[in-house]
Amino acid sequence: MNSQRLVDSFCEFVRISSETPNDKEFVSYMEKLLVKEGAKTVKDKFGNLIAKFPALNSTKKGSIAFGCHADTVKPGLGIEPVVKDGLITSKGETILGADDKAGIAEFLEAFRTAKKRPPIEFILTRCEEMATEGSFNMDYSLVDSKIGYILDEEGIDIVVVGAPTKFALYVEYSGVSAHASEPENGVSAIIPAAKAITMLKLGRIDHETTANVGIIEGGQVVNGIPDKVKLVAECRSCDHNKAVALSKEMERIFKLAADENNVKVDIKSEIKYYSFKISETHPVVKYAIDAMSKNGIKPITEVITGGLDANNFNRNGIVTATLGVGCRDIHTKEETAVVKDMETITKSLIDLIESLA
Repeated sequence: MNSQRLVDSFCEFVRISSETPNDKEFVSYMEKLLVKEGAKTVKDKFGNLIAKFPALNSTKKGSIAFGCHADTVKPGLGIEPVVKDGLITSKGETILGADDKAGIAEFLEAFRTAKKRPPIEFILTRCEEMATEGSFNMDYSLVDSKIGYILDEEGIDIVVVGAPTKFALYVEYSGVSAHASEPENGVSAIIPAAKAITMLKLGRIDHETTANVGIIEGGQVVNGIPDKVKLVAECRSCDHNKAVALSKEMERIFKLAADENNVKVDIKSEIKYYSFKISETHPVVKYAIDAMSKNGIKPITEVITGGLDANNFNRNGIVTATLGVGCRDIHTKEETAVVKDMETITKSLIDLIESLA
């Protein structure tokens, strides 16, 4: 493993802006790079990239998928990485983009270093930060692998074996506008929205279930009765049936508030991704744990309540665990990549790839 090459690759990647959903330039850059590394590449209609590599010093036939996402959150334009004292940060005006470009750099360095490997499909998805839109819409007929790994968690010791179903609810209340001095002539859309929110059970519902109202928009002037209010809510649970039941209960409350306040309501409910759970005895988990253990890591298997590309991979027949990439404080301007952790993860990936061969 070449540590300097690992760091240089990472810094090169983050300098290429890919704020979601504007990540196509970075995907095209990576396609050219992966072709130089010997891949045959294909893009689906959504723009997800699948790079297929042949086996090296291995007779294994079945391919293994490794996945990362190309996009970053905002603010991610003009990222300038700073390497100092074993840490990589941005200059401070932007996020760093270690989520998920540290994972891309680590995979690439492990791939370049491994002395043997099975056939590999490296999948670079678009728009993961938009509720996994890229992998949700991916053409899985282009993928041959039946097991895989996503590199997209913060720490070095985590193996994610489960994640939730998520529903998004788009709600619009319609009342009657009027001047604030003549309230009897109007019907406020804000009142039912506010009452609905107070009736909802939000936050942590139980160990595997959460609910939230994240956006509310309504009104244009302070001296007017607002006739339109929009809000966006979500619920998620690692138990799919719980998520379904909770989304229906939230819809019921939104409708009840409308009825009680004589306004119309339009509700659209949409599944953003489906839950999955992998047995801890499954080979995809055991291979990862063995490789991590060889490199001094004490692996922890976890079921999380955040969404991942792995949700969609698993739903489409690719048994996929998610591993860490060695970063901290993602989605903030304080985001940091830890060089020592990136090196340890890369060494683990080398052992993982060679053991899979």
